[in-house]
This record gives sequence, structure tokens and C-alpha cells, in this order.
Amino acid sequence: MTDSLILMVFLVAIIFLSGALLAATPWFMKKGECFAVTIPESAQADERFLAFRKRYAAAVLAVTLICAVALGAVSNVALGKMGSAPDSDSLSSILVAAIVAAATIPLIASFALMLHYRKRVEAIKREEGWKAERDEAVALIGFEEAPVPPSLAWNVVYVPIVLITLAIGLALYPSTPDLVPTHFDFAGNVNQWTPKGPALIAFPLLFEVFMAVCFIFSHWMAIRSKKDVDPARPAISAYAYGAFARAECILLLVGGSVLTAVLGIVMILMMAEILSMLVTIALIIVATLILVGATIAISVVYGQSGSRLVKRLEENGDIITDNDEHWKAGVFYWNKDDASLILPKRFGVGWTMNWARPAAWLIVGGFTLASIAFVAACIFLM
Repeated sequence: MTDSLILMVFLVAIIFLSGALLAATPWFMKKGECFAVTIPESAQADERFLAFRKRYAAAVLAVTLICAVALGAVSNVALGKMGSAPDSDSLSSILVAAIVAAATIPLIASFALMLHYRKRVEAIKREEGWKAERDEAVALIGFEEAPVPPSLAWNVVYVPIVLITLAIGLALYPSTPDLVPTHFDFAGNVNQWTPKGPALIAFPLLFEVFMAVCFIFSHWMAIRSKKDVDPARPAISAYAYGAFARAECILLLVGGSVLTAVLGIVMILMMAEILSMLVTIALIIVATLILVGATIAISVVYGQSGSRLVKRLEENGDIITDNDEHWKAGVFYWNKDDASLILPKRFGVGWTMNWARPAAWLIVGGFTLASIAFVAACIFLM
């Protein structure tokens, strides 16, 4: 099996796992929500809602499977011709387009299906006359036993990772070839060489720093998020949310540091011709699959905001609070009266931002500029 074929198998597997996670999303949400619509917890077992969730999952899985199979077929044909075809660049462009399409189509399909079933749930909610008779919230929970996520100080682990990568780069620099392969086509052939220079060490370090910033920002969002606490059962829901947030933050710390170290160090080892492209791809595949698998495991065990930890609670037939009007399209939170900047997602696992807060747009704009600067620096160094 060629290096490029292994990469394609890996991409197909990631696409299928991501699609499976999207398909299972309705089962990870809180009992009082269905497709980003607030409903009574006692209605969660309603046959209509169960049918909606099953149809959504079946459709998302079908779209994902079609995309994965199509990507595999396109890859098989393109890679078979790439070694002998004179227009390998065109075939590479086709493969890139196929990868992008296979990754984005399930996302678009899942969002469209969520909006479709959200309207169906809203219609049922109006027919049944479900509405909040009162609007309750929890301002403070005096529950000392609630788990606490690890602090941001733990992210100091990225400092030794960068320093170790720098030390390895400096140690291997004298034995590095004068011309280093820095770009490959999908057939595994080198199509770009870069003269040995300081940029060879700087690029992996820059990549690690950028990865660290992304994971640290995600950790910060989780810690600063509005706590998703149920006013009907504040103590237990606070514990469940704390356990969920702690698990997510530990995953970000451990998974982020391991993935960052693997990606940075293998780059240098491959440039120094210590690792082959096959071994490099294998290491990256293993690290990524472990991270994706751990993400799915946390979603299955905890659910969004720890919702799956409170399954044994007694069901409540009332709607205590209803903020559906603040969730635009079910996923974008817009509430000028809410001082919270970050809060748990309404549909999906993780956190989002209050887009009515100017700080949210400043954060997104700053991150976009940082990403552009990172890409420009990579182009300049390579």
C-alpha cells in the first residue's frame, strides 16, 4: 500500500467518524431540548421526536457514506493515473476538491436537516401549547463538590514541547541534507525542495506555536463559559456540567500537547531523513485518530453539558426557562441582555459565543488575522 493510499484511507475514516458524530448529535443534547427547541423533559420520549432523530441520523449517515465512498473512488482513479500522467498537478487539484467536498457536504447536510426538523419541532410545540410559565435561572450554585476544569496554567506544557523541538532541530541541523523535500504530491513524489536554512527549524516551531494558541483558546473558552445549570436540579446539573467541562479541558490539554508535539517533531525528523514519509503519515494518523476517538468517547459518556450524566433524574413536565428566540437558526446565540460571552452550544457538543457581544466579533476577527499571518509566515519561510 503506497503512502498516498494510506493517507486517503485515513481521510475517508476521519470523514466517516465525523459524520457518525454529527448523526448522533441529537442524542447528546439535554433532555429539555430537541433540535435546538426547548420542550418539556417528559416529551423527550414522544414518538414524533424519536422519529425525527432517527430520520436525521439515517440521512446524515447516508450522506456521509456516499461522500466517503465517492472520495475513495475518486482517489483510487486519480492515484492510479498520477504516477504516469503528465498533468499530475491537475489530478492533485481534483483530489483536493474531492477532499474538501467530502468534508463539507455532510456538515451542510446536517445543518440543513437540523433546520428542517427544528421547524417541525417548533410546530409541534405551538400545537401542544408548551411555553414557560415562569423564567427561572441560577445565579450562584453553592455546590463545592462540583468538578473544576484544570486551570489555564497547565498550558505551560507547550513551552517544553517547543523547546524540545528546537533542541532536536538544532542537533539534527548539521546532518540535514542541503536540499530538503518540503512538498509532495498525492502519489508521494517530491515536487518542491527547499535549501537548508534557519527556516527549516523555524517552520515546525511556528506550526507548534499556532497549534498551541488554538488549543489554549479552546481551553479558555471552556473555562470562561456560562455554566449550563438546570434551575430545577441545580446541584446535580452543576456537577454534571463540571464533569463535562473538566473532561473536555483535560482532552484539550493532553490531546493538544501530544498532537502538537507529534506534528512538530516528525516534521523535523522527516526533513532530516530520519523518518520516511510512510512512518510520518502513520504517526500523524495514530495521534489524530486517538484524539478523534477520545472526542467521540466524551460525547457518548457525558453528552452536551453533561446531559447524559443526569439520565436517572426524575423527569419534569414543566418548561422552566425558554430562550428559543435567542438562538438564531438553532446554533447562533444572540442576546444583548445576556452578559455572558461564551456559553454551551444548543445543538452540538462544545461551546459557542454570544454574537450580540462586540467582544465575540473582536475575538473572531483577531483569530482570523492571526491565521492569515500564520499562513503568510509559512509561505515566507518555505
